[in-house]
Amino acid sequence: MPIIRNNIDMLLKNFIFCTFIVLVCLSPNLKIMPQSLWPTNFHDDKRLVELLLIILLLLYNMMFIKKFQSLTLKRPMRHCIYLVITFAIASSYLAYSPRHALIEISLFAGLIYLALFVADLYYENDTPFIQKVIYIFWASIFLCMLSFYVGYIAATVSFTPLTWPAPLTGFTNIRSFNQFQLWTLGLITLPLLTVDFKNTNTRKWLHLGLMCWWVLLFYSASRGAILSLGLGILITAMIYRKLAWPFIRLQLAYIAAGFFGYHVLFQAVPYLRGSAIVTGTVMRDSTSDRIELWSQCLNFIQNHPFLGIGPMHFAWYSNTNAHPHNSVLQLMAEWGLPAALLILAVTGYGLLCWLRKFNIDNLQHKTKLDCNLAIALFFTVMSSFAYSLVDGVIVMPISQVLMFTIIGLMIGYYTKDNVTEVKRKSVFMPIFAAITLVALIWSTLPEILQSASGDAKRFSMGYSAAGPRFWLEVK
Repeated sequence: MPIIRNNIDMLLKNFIFCTFIVLVCLSPNLKIMPQSLWPTNFHDDKRLVELLLIILLLLYNMMFIKKFQSLTLKRPMRHCIYLVITFAIASSYLAYSPRHALIEISLFAGLIYLALFVADLYYENDTPFIQKVIYIFWASIFLCMLSFYVGYIAATVSFTPLTWPAPLTGFTNIRSFNQFQLWTLGLITLPLLTVDFKNTNTRKWLHLGLMCWWVLLFYSASRGAILSLGLGILITAMIYRKLAWPFIRLQLAYIAAGFFGYHVLFQAVPYLRGSAIVTGTVMRDSTSDRIELWSQCLNFIQNHPFLGIGPMHFAWYSNTNAHPHNSVLQLMAEWGLPAALLILAVTGYGLLCWLRKFNIDNLQHKTKLDCNLAIALFFTVMSSFAYSLVDGVIVMPISQVLMFTIIGLMIGYYTKDNVTEVKRKSVFMPIFAAITLVALIWSTLPEILQSASGDAKRFSMGYSAAGPRFWLEVK
């Protein structure tokens, strides 16, 4: 029996990891669902794979109660989490559509299991696991750039007008592509900082790949992403100072190279060829859309301060956008001030613990990989948090999965030296996983069945706002 159980454990782990690869590596570039069987768009493709990943994780936690806990929370922290769950359930119950509110809280509960799963994988095999994650990121980036630059060359050679954001076709919104970039930019530079390449050509190809990846960031014309990266670099430099200089120097070099490459490819070449390539520009001052959304949030907070309007319910209360493009205001308006402040307190406490353990003095005694990994993870979180204040980082499926993957890596890295065996197995986690699984399936199934039946309004959730919230609303 133990052998069979271990085999099932390993098989399910591999299946979960393969689903993660499909979501992170393939879904940004390929249609996962065949159009002949189930016509979907890129956004809903990613959401379906994300749901499959979370369902598998919940089943895994229901079947296997861990002998080890990678993170032991103090009693005040546990009480904060219990209070957040209580407020979330109460807010969902009183919301306009409790079922849709339940989608969001069960989804984030499932994503917490993803973070713990990643933490366990890192604890079991730290360096090889980090290498696998970086390989997955690079494979996805290569496919993105292959699609983009083939489209660019074809448009240039054939004198075909190329209008921004084409040929970035793997995302229904180019800002979701920027979120994907921000979650990956820190980790993909690690090989250049930590590996002594015997073959210098490998290092050259990595440099070229990173430069081309930064070109796409300038091409996408995201002011928020560029400013967030700048803020992430600044905060990382302030915290880790000279220890972070090798990492920061690389980022600054790629910013300059990417900016130069962007002007060559999208200014000089079109001018010389006489072809039309129309791009967006970061040199614009239109911010009225964000200000209007944030004003709506402040009104919702004023009118519903305690329990909010309900998780995911900005889409039902707003006539403009399905989410307010600000993570903090979104939580306050939808979950209520108490739940949002508790979430921010838990997040702030976790960040404080990280900085206490991984300060300059402690990192100086770490290996080159461990030191740069801590800096890269911190930079990634800071940059993405800054971007979440102006965009839907906590809303989009691939961004959600990458966010909790990074959190899981941070938990695993933080606890790998002090994981202790638990004398008595806790049954709370599998029971909570079972409750979350039932809630997630029950709340998401109606739209899935509606779409599978061939309804013209695929995955329609019934709100009037523009853009996706969970599914891509079809009008």
